[in-house]
Amino acid sequence: RTRLCGFPKTGAIRNRFQIEAVQDLAERLREKGHVLNVRSQLSTKQCFEELCQDYSINSVFAFREICSEELRVEREVREVLRKHQQGTLSLFWGFELYHHDDLTFDPKRPRGAFNSYTAFRKRVEEGSAVRASHLETPSFKMAAVHWSRGDAEVPSLQKVMGSAYRADLDPGEEQDPRAEIRWVGGETAALQRVQQYLWDEDSLGLDYVGATMTMDPAKSCMRDRAMSKFSPWLAHGCLSPRKLYEEVKRYERERRKNKSTYWITHELLWRDFVRFGSIYAGTSIFLIGGPQNVRPKWSWSSDRERLNRWIEGETGFPFIDCFMRELKATGYCNHMGRETAGWFLIADLGLDWRMAAEWFESVLIDYEPTANWYNWTYRCLPAASKVPIDRLSSVEILKWGTQHDPDATYIKRWIPSLSSLPGTVAREPWRLGLNDSDGGVASDGLRALPKSGQFSVSQGPLEALISMGFDQKDAAMALYQTWEDADAAAALLLSRNGASEAKMDSDDDDLARAVALSLGENPEASGPVSPPQQGFRYGVDYPKPMIQPVSLMNTEQAEDEARQHQSRRDQQIAASKRQKGSGGQSFQKPNWEQARREWPAETPTAARPQNRRGYEGSGRNWNRSAASTKAENDRSERTQNGRRLGNRAMGG
Repeated sequence: RTRLCGFPKTGAIRNRFQIEAVQDLAERLREKGHVLNVRSQLSTKQCFEELCQDYSINSVFAFREICSEELRVEREVREVLRKHQQGTLSLFWGFELYHHDDLTFDPKRPRGAFNSYTAFRKRVEEGSAVRASHLETPSFKMAAVHWSRGDAEVPSLQKVMGSAYRADLDPGEEQDPRAEIRWVGGETAALQRVQQYLWDEDSLGLDYVGATMTMDPAKSCMRDRAMSKFSPWLAHGCLSPRKLYEEVKRYERERRKNKSTYWITHELLWRDFVRFGSIYAGTSIFLIGGPQNVRPKWSWSSDRERLNRWIEGETGFPFIDCFMRELKATGYCNHMGRETAGWFLIADLGLDWRMAAEWFESVLIDYEPTANWYNWTYRCLPAASKVPIDRLSSVEILKWGTQHDPDATYIKRWIPSLSSLPGTVAREPWRLGLNDSDGGVASDGLRALPKSGQFSVSQGPLEALISMGFDQKDAAMALYQTWEDADAAAALLLSRNGASEAKMDSDDDDLARAVALSLGENPEASGPVSPPQQGFRYGVDYPKPMIQPVSLMNTEQAEDEARQHQSRRDQQIAASKRQKGSGGQSFQKPNWEQARREWPAETPTAARPQNRRGYEGSGRNWNRSAASTKAENDRSERTQNGRRLGNRAMGG
């Protein structure tokens, strides 16, 4: 179990994947006339003690490892072999894309190669070459050997995990209906996925976005097929990065060469960066200060209750929670989800990041020590420069949520309780929990309906709500209560739960007549106001935020821009698929690098709100310019009186 939190080192999802990989290896060896002998329920050291007693060993072969626990196992095996005067342990570099011996520098003495990923990439690309994958293919020259102590069959998940097994954390062999795929361990499934993604679906050159592509507004990494999802097979050695690299190069020759095909090789190189960088960093990647010995101006918290809300996807921030729920259910979420969850945990919750890294170690299906721990220190730990102030500072979760998921489609997939809400409100449900009880505002944060029953609303937003199927009178009252923010009015109509201050009393004839007058109708001809149906209940169906939320300005505009960019890309993809052949724009790496430099920096401080305001933006179906002069004057008066709507609930 992990040191700080006691999580199982390997959870049920990754254990199942590993068992499947072993079963697949056994079958592939059987096809070659060999047998895979499996021994379980004992340590690697004990296993080699038994092997040395039963056999004369010429040599033991394994991939080289990087981190301390794996190196300890290597030392133990060497000691056992030496004690029994058996053969040697021979280690090989095979996990990486570039071979260690082909680097132009020593990772232990890198001379600046690990100052940044860019520095590493340039050093490697300028002086190294990728070795051919056919050099990795084994040649069998001996007959099969059956070990009498070996297990009769590959052990079950429950047997492997023992007392650490929890049925509630084991999704079983069925694919989660919300997940794009279910990973099956083994080389057979890995090669099938390569065939499917590159050649059958043509997704590499058309759909692929990549794990670290967060700034291109036309590309959303929250869509299906935006990720290759090769990472579990790469992490477990089921898929050779060199084999994949060769397939990508063949794809470029036979199909198309573009930004996407470059980006996947870039991400294979990123694996090498964290791998070789961990040689240089050593055990510092497991220390709270990381390789740079970060010392924040505040004290790290070990609050397990807060950690558990983060783990369970109950933080109250949907962009974080959708990824955390996906991670727990499937063992996977994309790089952007892991990174923003890490920033939030450090910069906003002030929690000891090592507890979160232990959770990732336990649950990730594509866990590999350097990919997890080095990434936490390199990508997330810099967020400790911020001081947790119990108010959201990691505004990337709003900016990137708007850009990558403008309609909250992905959020609603993993948080179905938000599915009835408009996209903006689903991403920022605190818009429903406005909290300003100054005069004229009800205790639930909504503007109180006037006792006189006299009020007016703008026709444009009202017609938009009616076109969505809302009752005309209900829509008018909701618009008035939400200061004519049509998006919030729609959410209010969906969320009505009968709270006393916000209740639309259908028995109030005077109010019904006033509403009719506001709409230019004959009050005597108006029927009673129908009570709204109970819908989403903020704080009940989905939790309120752990810390004070904020909203970014110009949300509606950013949503529309994202939709337009992504729609144009969808059209390009559809046109390319109709051609069923080579195509796409020509790709020149220097031009690509120049374009990237023009994007905002991909750091925890990249997104900055121009002006924080508690309640901003209308829904995409409403034109704010149609609002009446009276409504604008109302908003101006509220600001002058220091009562910007929701300034306590949403950070102003």
